Amino acid sequence: MKMYSKEGVEMMDMLSMSREGENLVVKGKMMGAMLATIYVKPKDLWQSLGLLSFSIIVYMPVMLVKGFLANKKDK
Repeated sequence: MKMYSKEGVEMMDMLSMSREGENLVVKGKMMGAMLATIYVKPKDLWQSLGLLSFSIIVYMPVMLVKGFLANKKDK
């Protein structure tokens, strides 16, 4: 999964997600060059839910379907 800035610059390319003990571990490449391992604690993940508005939660299934179709089209 890639994350982009508003200008379309690739900010992070997520390479893998796994679990290590209680933490979520995200490995990726920052800005196309620097490898990074990011640890997300359960408390922080719970707090991140507060960032999601109702409209985002409702739109997530639409994004998943659009992503699935785009991925299928690319293959």
